[in-house]
Amino acid sequence: MNLVRTTVNHFKPYWRMLLVALIFSIIGGLFTIAPPVLVKKLVDDVIVGGDLTLLLWVAAGVLGAYLGKSLFETMQEYVQVKIGLDVITDMQIRAFRKLHRAPMSFFSRTPRGDMLFRLTHDVESIQNLNNTVVPRILQQVVGAVAAFSAVFVLFWPAAIVMFCVFAIYIIPSFTLGTKMRKMSAIQRDMSADMYNHLQESIESVRLVRTYQTQDQETGAQEKKLSDWKTFSIRAALIGKVNWRLGNLFNIAAPGVVMLVGGLAIWKGSITVGTLVACLTFIPVMFQPVRSMAEHALTIQQAIPALQRIYEYFDLPEEHDENLPAFGDVVGKIDLTNLWFSYPGSDKQVLKGVSVSLNPGSHIGIVGTSGGGKSTLVQLLLGLYEPDQGSVEIDGKNLYEYNRNSFRQQVGVVSQETFLLNSTLRQNLLYGKPDATQEELEQAVDAAGLKELIESLDEQYDTIVGERGLKLSGGQRQRVAMARAILRQPPVLIFDEATSSLDGETEERVQASLEELIPGRTTITIAHRLVTVRKADVIILLDQGVIAEKGTHEELLMQRGKYYELYRAQYSELERELIG
Repeated sequence: MNLVRTTVNHFKPYWRMLLVALIFSIIGGLFTIAPPVLVKKLVDDVIVGGDLTLLLWVAAGVLGAYLGKSLFETMQEYVQVKIGLDVITDMQIRAFRKLHRAPMSFFSRTPRGDMLFRLTHDVESIQNLNNTVVPRILQQVVGAVAAFSAVFVLFWPAAIVMFCVFAIYIIPSFTLGTKMRKMSAIQRDMSADMYNHLQESIESVRLVRTYQTQDQETGAQEKKLSDWKTFSIRAALIGKVNWRLGNLFNIAAPGVVMLVGGLAIWKGSITVGTLVACLTFIPVMFQPVRSMAEHALTIQQAIPALQRIYEYFDLPEEHDENLPAFGDVVGKIDLTNLWFSYPGSDKQVLKGVSVSLNPGSHIGIVGTSGGGKSTLVQLLLGLYEPDQGSVEIDGKNLYEYNRNSFRQQVGVVSQETFLLNSTLRQNLLYGKPDATQEELEQAVDAAGLKELIESLDEQYDTIVGERGLKLSGGQRQRVAMARAILRQPPVLIFDEATSSLDGETEERVQASLEELIPGRTTITIAHRLVTVRKADVIILLDQGVIAEKGTHEELLMQRGKYYELYRAQYSELERELIG
């Protein structure tokens, strides 16, 4: 992606406001010319000519010029900062939207810390550039052009001298800038790596405490910080060289102009006031150079930050958002000859799996870990696409429609429950914000949450904590279950949904779920066989293939792998109780 072209495209919608900012800046630049010209008058007409009547007018003119300059530059800064913040907001939202449309394979290979760093710290670097550097650079460039034009009119040799000095400075400055930009890109990658490690370490604080690896985690972060610090010092030193170089040429220019101007005065070509005016213009002309040297690090950090944000603009999308909506789901599901391996892996997780469900039927999927149970559900939801085979819902190819419109009609409860750091009510209503209180209470009762909520002081307004850590694992899973039930979807998927519940709670929740299942196509993935014993059909996945298929009773009679799993899970007494 072309950095300049993409940035220009983001600014295009704001061209009218940019034009206003430019007009304000030009007017401010014209006011910049006035003080040196008035200084020329002061020297030539008041000091040398002795015309004291002009003194008051010169002083008033200088004061008025500075006031006018300050007024219009302030208005220009306000307009430009507002435009910049609008553009940065647009960029951030565009990148955020792209992330949510990216395929799941992207998230499986990209650290979350890197994604968060780009959307926060990289954006902050761009904001620093927008707020502190860009508005002033525009003012200073306009002022420098106006000053150069004035000097060219007053004494053109001085203008040529200053232009040559500037041209000589540009060559080493560009070389140093290129070097700094490359180093800044590496520096931001190192910072993102540190951020990712910090996030992982804090999120896994229970694991760290349990295994007493605090020193190991601290040592790893210390090593990353040490490497980053060493590299940052090198980048800062190069930035200082650039700054010193700018100051050197800023000092050299007046000396050369004095030499050329002094000879011109001696020859009578210009007046003393003209030379003084030219010397007064020099700081204005070199202000952009000095400013860019002072803010070189900010500028060079913002450029790779922009590139990192723009990389997300090029992310592939899971599917075309313009695909037709799926329509109302009845619940007939046909998974045909599915072969699948995860991106970057040669291992086939599914090998020719075919499953068919009629509307309202209930299928149980069991098997050992790594057999492909959860992968099958991810293909059904369209989170991944199979290497071979098809996924059809109600006779429609899922991948020819907008998958989001299908997912809106599916209730999913997985073994990995995620809750927002918000109230119980907001977590429960996440999938259906317009649900009534009656619908909410029915879902809560069905998931076995009623007693818990009634025991809380704030009840539905209780804050559950980050990722729901104020609740137990079983309580979090019941919240997720109620959230799925609340949507009243035609398709229900339970992926180890009761794995964190104690026996008594699981039995109560299972009884509630069995009342909800009739009329809905239901897929239950379970480790405990008791969870699926009432399913219309049970399939046993083993090493990516369907090893056995039938009802609970039929599979027990086959005395195959299902029977062996059954015997391994339940004692003789339990088998008698289950029946």
